[in-house]
Amino acid sequence: MNKDLERLICLQDLDVMIGDLTNKDIRRQEEKLGLSPDEAVGELRKMRQDLSQSISRRLRDSYVQLLAHYGNAVVPVVQHRCSGCFTQLPTAFSASPERNEVVSTCPSCGRFIYWAD
Repeated sequence: MNKDLERLICLQDLDVMIGDLTNKDIRRQEEKLGLSPDEAVGELRKMRQDLSQSISRRLRDSYVQLLAHYGNAVVPVVQHRCSGCFTQLPTAFSASPERNEVVSTCPSCGRFIYWAD
């Protein structure tokens, strides 16, 4: 898999984890268990910062725009469909032997796509 694509997927995973840890209901549950959500969020934000710096500016800017517009910027292809907009992808995308070796975007919604098979 393309390293930039892997980094984009990891960046989105970190954003989801940070979002989960800042959720008030989850924070209360973790505090009841004696966990410190603030420490975890701080560590995740540092990891996110480091990872973000390793991604090219062009891809990072696109990621931020897509995240702001859709709420998720990187989605898997499921049964030849973008799982962000559910558009059937052209056969050329699915048939390509190097489909995860390049950073691809959905021709319909523009999200970054990857094949998880």
